[in-house]
Amino acid sequence: MHVLIVGAGVGGLSLAQSLRKQNISFEIFERDPDAVARFQGWAIAMHSIVDDLLSIFPNNIPDLKVSTNHLAPLNISAQLSMYLPGREDRWGFQGSRIIEHNDNGVSVQFEDGSSAQGGLIVAADGINSVVKEQLLHKPAKELINVVPLATIVGQLQLSGEAFKRQLALGHSGYMLIRPDLGFIGLGGLHYTDHNISDPDHWLRKATQQEKRDHVLNHVQKLSPKFREIFEMTNLEDIQHETRVWRDLELDPCIVPECHAVFMGDAAHAMVPLRGERGYHTLVDTIVLSKVLGEMSRSGNYIDIARVKSTVGDFTRSMLKRAGQAVRNSRNLSADAQRFEADGKPLTLKMVPLPDVEIRLGTVAA
Repeated sequence: MHVLIVGAGVGGLSLAQSLRKQNISFEIFERDPDAVARFQGWAIAMHSIVDDLLSIFPNNIPDLKVSTNHLAPLNISAQLSMYLPGREDRWGFQGSRIIEHNDNGVSVQFEDGSSAQGGLIVAADGINSVVKEQLLHKPAKELINVVPLATIVGQLQLSGEAFKRQLALGHSGYMLIRPDLGFIGLGGLHYTDHNISDPDHWLRKATQQEKRDHVLNHVQKLSPKFREIFEMTNLEDIQHETRVWRDLELDPCIVPECHAVFMGDAAHAMVPLRGERGYHTLVDTIVLSKVLGEMSRSGNYIDIARVKSTVGDFTRSMLKRAGQAVRNSRNLSADAQRFEADGKPLTLKMVPLPDVEIRLGTVAA
């Protein structure tokens, strides 16, 4: 069985690792010209599935439990290398011109004239999936919802006591939900704005100074420990890009049962406020790796009836699980305007942090 993976993101490359372990042949195709072509930086809440990921990954990758321990110094190279597929990626494929599938498999022709054939194609190419457009015969914009959430994001490097203070507030990050102030704080400032997709929205033309002033005005009523991270962000580190959050919840009834599988943002994109976007992509990887492994071992990939049944079962189960997460994430964006019955700001379930001393330094090998 030969698998074509379209999309070299977290989902596509993690799936490639699992296929490599099972000696299943694969190719990866990525539209970006290189690994640093787009903004990176959102965290993935993966602590609860580390053991499951370890079970499907080869042994020659870094220890995920060590490289994802937020109380220990981060080994960034180890965290990134877990996604390397063990072979050279094929970058710069700007889109698939034609995707054909029949009872014998699938073929793809790319805009540069090259082509590939396989027994199965995995659409891991994000919310604007070209594979999805080809197979569903619908433009991506007809399937995507705009989330009414305006966002201003800054970048900040912390060290020493300032870093320890932030880790004390939340070992892997924390969220501020303040309906009395009208915003959510998570890696930036997010607030409800139904006009965010307007091409003339003020954020599209705002300077970094105007964005920073807007944020500081909103957070001035926060306690100093929560204001600190906003106040320490330098002007030049305020992002120019205007983010328009969109989500996607595919209807399983419109997804064909064939030699094509959707996963990750191609099937269920969501805003990152609950930290579940990457998590559900990795859960897709865990489940799909086992499905493909069984298909390969049994030889069922050459039986189109078995392929349709297996792909259909995976798709329905995935969309049921992740679809709920899409709705939950969408609803959370409204929490910045929600109050309890007593008129006080909405309070979500609080989980106390373990009483662990935070030490910064280098872990001995």
